[in-house]
Amino acid sequence: MLILTTSLVLTLFASYAKSNDGKIPKYMSSVFASDFSQAQNINWETYNGFYKASFMDMGITLYAFYTPDAEFMGLATNLPADKLPVALQTIVKEKYEGYWITDLFQYTINSTPGFFITIENADRKIMLKAEAGENWSLYSEVKKS
Repeated sequence: MLILTTSLVLTLFASYAKSNDGKIPKYMSSVFASDFSQAQNINWETYNGFYKASFMDMGITLYAFYTPDAEFMGLATNLPADKLPVALQTIVKEKYEGYWITDLFQYTINSTPGFFITIENADRKIMLKAEAGENWSLYSEVKKS
């Protein structure tokens, strides 16, 4: 199985995805249906040949990523801040006082969870990542103008 790197998660998850107008290869939808038999409201997008399925499963919005050969790459979902592991919440509260959360999602690759959080204040926008639920590391930082 292809390993989905954190940068690829961001690239595929970003709003730069291009709509595929529902035109995906039949084998892709067949593999997806096998992987997520309870999925509803399925929407497909592509980016540089990779496929992202956005769908609902048991009331939760999920994002599944596939290679052009229909290999499952990983799964992501938006996450409320109170569902973040306590240790990670504590670090954000202590180290980034005065920042607010503008985006937070969890992804899973090979059964290992990871998290991305975007926090902002009046001057900066910071994206942090935590692989396997461990400590945060800086992914990117932008000074606002």
